[in-house]
Amino acid sequence: MQNQTAPTGKQGELLVYLAYLTGFFLLLEISFFIQSNKSYLFVFNFVSDRLAIPLTIVPGVIYFIAIQLLVHSLYCLLVWIVTVSAANMLKLPEDKRLRFGIGIWLLGLVTILIANQYFFPNSKFAGLTALIFTNRQLLKAVFILLVTCCYFLIILAVLRRWWLLFVVITTVANFTFFKSHPSIVQDGATPEWPNIIFVGVDSLRPDFLSYFGREQSTPFFDTFLSQATVFTEAVTPLARTFPSWTSILSGDYPKQTGARFNLPQPQRLHLSDSLPAILHRQGYETIFATDETRFSNIDTYFGFDQVVTPPMGLNDFLLGSFNDFPLSNLIVNTPIGKWFFPHSYGNRPVEFTYEPDSFLKLIQPVLHTSRTKPLFLAIHFCLPHTPYVWAGLPAQGLTGVERYQASILRVDEQVNDFFRLLKQNHLLDHAIVVLLSDHGEALEFAGDRITEKESFVPAKHNKNIPLPAFYPPGLDDEQVDQSVGHGTDVLGLSQYHTLLAFRLYGLGPQRTDAIPGVVSLIDIKPTVLDLINVPRDKKLTSLAPLIKGQSVALPLHHLFLESDFSPAAIRTIYPKVKEAILEGVDLFQIDPSTTRLMVKDSMAEMSINSKQYADIYGDWMLALYPQSKNVRMPILVNLVTGDWTNDLNSVFAQQSPALIMLNALKDFYGEELTGTLV
Repeated sequence: MQNQTAPTGKQGELLVYLAYLTGFFLLLEISFFIQSNKSYLFVFNFVSDRLAIPLTIVPGVIYFIAIQLLVHSLYCLLVWIVTVSAANMLKLPEDKRLRFGIGIWLLGLVTILIANQYFFPNSKFAGLTALIFTNRQLLKAVFILLVTCCYFLIILAVLRRWWLLFVVITTVANFTFFKSHPSIVQDGATPEWPNIIFVGVDSLRPDFLSYFGREQSTPFFDTFLSQATVFTEAVTPLARTFPSWTSILSGDYPKQTGARFNLPQPQRLHLSDSLPAILHRQGYETIFATDETRFSNIDTYFGFDQVVTPPMGLNDFLLGSFNDFPLSNLIVNTPIGKWFFPHSYGNRPVEFTYEPDSFLKLIQPVLHTSRTKPLFLAIHFCLPHTPYVWAGLPAQGLTGVERYQASILRVDEQVNDFFRLLKQNHLLDHAIVVLLSDHGEALEFAGDRITEKESFVPAKHNKNIPLPAFYPPGLDDEQVDQSVGHGTDVLGLSQYHTLLAFRLYGLGPQRTDAIPGVVSLIDIKPTVLDLINVPRDKKLTSLAPLIKGQSVALPLHHLFLESDFSPAAIRTIYPKVKEAILEGVDLFQIDPSTTRLMVKDSMAEMSINSKQYADIYGDWMLALYPQSKNVRMPILVNLVTGDWTNDLNSVFAQQSPALIMLNALKDFYGEELTGTLV
């Protein structure tokens, strides 16, 4: 008897036709992708001409191509299996089976395209089908109908002779998706040596939380903050992720650590006394996790035993951005997608397929581990970072502010789910939890820069002097009281204002209220060391007495801020990635061994020359804005009244600590602040 599972001549012919169709579809996908991403491809060619692209990226590229071919081949094979089996079940004559198979192939293809639009509305291919299905409810109805048809055909195939295959697939899927974990996990923390958990949220403005008066509810953050010690006026020394986190982990300013910008060369950083290194010496297991590493390569050299991140390096930029194909999009956030597409799975910069739950699945196995040591875990969620878009948010038609608000609501859910994992694994039985944002975000609101037009104090001898043009122009023609982005403008305090709250679990009483007064993220390290009674540098400021209710006042001291290198293309609420790369590409180099992007030494000098500096001292803020080489304009602001001036010889300035603040800036930054004031 003929083996019915082996392809006959006609079945083999059908398989060949389906293979041709699938290959043609793949070519169409590539062609459409190229047409839709000419700007991206231009930038890649431009960058590759100026950077030495190492051959070490080749294995990753080959793997990506092989997986794409495999995925499309599996689709072709699945259609062939369903066609042959369903045709036999329906007893179709041989001359109709080819058309039947092509029909099933087309049905599957349309279902894939519709599913891609439904689940990934920001995919380039979603824009193709959106020309037909403009209404999301109609799209959902069509998707359900198509899936039902596909399911019916698969059932026909299963009933015929592929029941064994169905059983195998079901078993594997059950193991993959619903694999149970041991229910008992032993935690190594004690009241004397509690777990220490830093939870960072990128670009989170405190005033977008309902705890601080926002109308839209952020239930998890609000509940956490209501049971924590909240420092309402915390600031970061530099409003960019890598410098900010470096200051958090080191307790030092960027000037002291060498982290003056994103993507510095690791060997130029000063991290020997970092918090993870100290805790490691005290017997802690130290772990860092984040869903974004393109511009913040925090790694084990900080003192971490382990990092949980998407793969770092050039292939993150290349393959993560290139992987926008309907078939692979539907696989990316599945367990197998973690292995097939590691540069897309749980990777925040790949916004069109990023699913917040995928990042939680990356960190879950690390949390679900029995320990004999206490844990120091620093985790950073990047969902609210520009462009404020992810797979589940149809972004078309939304303003930047609306997208930002939506991202805050979604990250509230994501962090809530993360805390559920912490509780399930007993990591909150004895713990110090610090909830923070690495920086804020200016959204061009009036007041995002603290220099109101009506509050300007002109020089006494010339009250008709125009407002000083002290800040670099952006692309959106912002006013003197508007600012945009983060790390671009030291007087844009919404960029530097961060969330900072401490909550103690199982460690006795603490204050659970809001504490006014300016503090810095560099205060976190000495505070934590005080809370666990580990010796620290006494020159640093600890907030532990305030948390424990042993002190009621913050000490008066200087808090320094600085800006980062900011091309004009990013000084806008709608950053132009292409223009930003074109402006800055010559400042970077690629490490051939790790393929990671790093700044050249020449960028350090350019960054320093373009930096703005500021000092916050009590109720006053003094900022220095570069106007030309070695020439800076001072801007003095009273943080209580809002009055400000650029004339340090005015009566207003002479009644302030401006001279003390100027000397403090010069003492701290040294040769960087030689030159004159204008």
